[in-house]
Amino acid sequence: MANASDPRQPADIRPVDERKVARIARAAALTVYGVTDVIGSRWYERLGAVFGFGSHGVSVRSTPTLEVALNLELAPTVPRATVLSNVGDAVRYAVQRDAGRPIDSLTLTVDGR
Repeated sequence: MANASDPRQPADIRPVDERKVARIARAAALTVYGVTDVIGSRWYERLGAVFGFGSHGVSVRSTPTLEVALNLELAPTVPRATVLSNVGDAVRYAVQRDAGRPIDSLTLTVDGR
């Protein structure tokens, strides 16, 4: 068992359900103006999403740090940098609020690039 004063072990690390974090992150991203969908980056991921399988464009790893990656589809006329900034803020806030743990690494890609 780790000591609370051990500098190698953060005191506020809580286990988190990766599927719950993925649902929260996807829902938060879809609320941002300019985001049309959160989709898989490869054709077989998109096909799996049609049949109800797969990650729907969200990848989450929670050991030892919380890492979230989203693949977004944006509307063609929106300013890309602004939308990505807003998505980052919305996802970080929603995951912290609803899952109780901050995101350590957030990766946003657009159309698989």
